[in-house]
Order: sequence, then C-alpha cells, then structure tokens
Amino acid sequence: MTSMLIRGGAAVVLAGLAVLAPTAAYADAGVRSDASVRSDAAAVQETRAFTGFAYENSPKEAKREAEKRARQNALISGFLNEQCVLLYANSTRLAPGYYAGDAAISCTR
Repeated sequence: MTSMLIRGGAAVVLAGLAVLAPTAAYADAGVRSDASVRSDAAAVQETRAFTGFAYENSPKEAKREAEKRARQNALISGFLNEQCVLLYANSTRLAPGYYAGDAAISCTR
C-alpha cells in the first residue's frame, strides 16, 4: 500500500513539473532582443502543395499535363517553378487510348 502511495505521489510531482516546463521554456522570451525576434520571423517559410489532373491519349501525356496544371496553380499563387518540387505523378488507364493523370508538387518560399 505504501509503495502505491509513493508511486502516486511521484506521478503527481512529475505531472506538476510537466505543466510548469512550458512556462519555464517561454520565461526567457521577454529577455530576447528585437533583432533576434526579427531573425526568427524571417526564418519562417511558407510551404504549400498543389495538385493537377488531366485526361490524355497516353500515360506520359497525362502525367506531363497533370504536372503542368499543378505548376500553373502554383504560379497563380505566386510561387516560381524553381521553388517547387514534384512529389508524384501517376497515370491510370480509363479505356483503350484514354488515360487519367494526376500529379502533386510542393512549393516553398
């Protein structure tokens, strides 16, 4: 019985420390200079994913057109082609000579 009380007390103490840990981590935030806060804000980057779909006569054309449409969506949102990376490009046969393609890109600025 005593060992259960000791374990319970230890669990309560650890839970209390876990609650106070985030407070201690942010306590020095007010001491930081404005320059360091600005540099942290400048380091934040925006990352978005864009998708594109197409229906073409060959799987290669479907993938290429789907990627092209995903990149067009990124350009509309203000991303450059150099800021984007192809995540995947797939094609699916719907019927003889008719393919669906889908592609996704991730852009960071």
